[in-house]
Amino acid sequence: MKPHPDHDQDPVWELLRQSPAHRPGPRFVDDTLRAARLMDATPWWKKIALPLALGSLATAATAVVIGLMFLPSSSTSPSQPGIVTAESPLDDLDELVITEAVHFAAENPGEFTDAELVSLIAY
Repeated sequence: MKPHPDHDQDPVWELLRQSPAHRPGPRFVDDTLRAARLMDATPWWKKIALPLALGSLATAATAVVIGLMFLPSSSTSPSQPGIVTAESPLDDLDELVITEAVHFAAENPGEFTDAELVSLIAY
């Protein structure tokens, strides 16, 4: 391959032409594979999964608290008994929070103690 005409006058290219060619050693492949195995293989998105999951749980808990604050208080008169419903509007939200917590614990069991995992399963 013939160098570009402008490179003939450039002293950097002259130095590069004089430098010896470097050949990889016989253990290059082994050293590279060993270095790749020793690197932290955790993908970037798993490193932020814990803060995002904890943030979403905190947001859900805050939404529940705010929702409870704005629910109208039911005042029952003695002549009219209160109506008791079997299902509250927050049951769906409670089920969603529990499902998300169990799902996160299943993906990252090392982030929880044994007692925390047992309490999630028992809940």
